[in-house]
This record gives sequence, C-alpha cells and structure tokens, in this order.
Amino acid sequence: MDTLSTYRKLALKAAVVEELGDGEGYVARIAGFRGVIGYGATKKETLADLESALEGWVELALKRGVGLPAINARRAEPATAA
Repeated sequence: MDTLSTYRKLALKAAVVEELGDGEGYVARIAGFRGVIGYGATKKETLADLESALEGWVELALKRGVGLPAINARRAEPATAA
C-alpha cells in the first residue's frame, strides 16, 4: 500500500458517523478535513461517499500545494453512529 493510500485509510478511521434521524440516513465527517462530508441511507453508503469525497479533496489539496492535515492514528476513533 502506498503512502497516500495509507493516509486516506487512517483519515477514514477517524471519521465520525451520525444518524440524521427520522429515517433520513447518516452523515459522516473527518475532523480537520474542512468540507469533506459523506451522506447515505446506510452507514456503509455514507462511508463510501465520504471516501470518495476524501479522495477528491486530497487530490485537489495536493494539486493546489496546500498540504494535508496531520493524522494522529493513536487518537483516531473508528467510525461510529452517534
């Protein structure tokens, strides 16, 4: 696994998934990744959407040369429903 794949995997482990309520599905975010958000009817769909958003975000950040947020793997919590 290359460094960028490892970075994205660690970032996704830090994701927080919240149930929207009233059958509206879920939303997921990663602290420190402004604008990276995923939505879906299920947790699995939400995390897949978040992963896609993260990939695009990382690509754009690298293209623009703005750098990437640090990820502390020890502090990263697995994605859970709130």
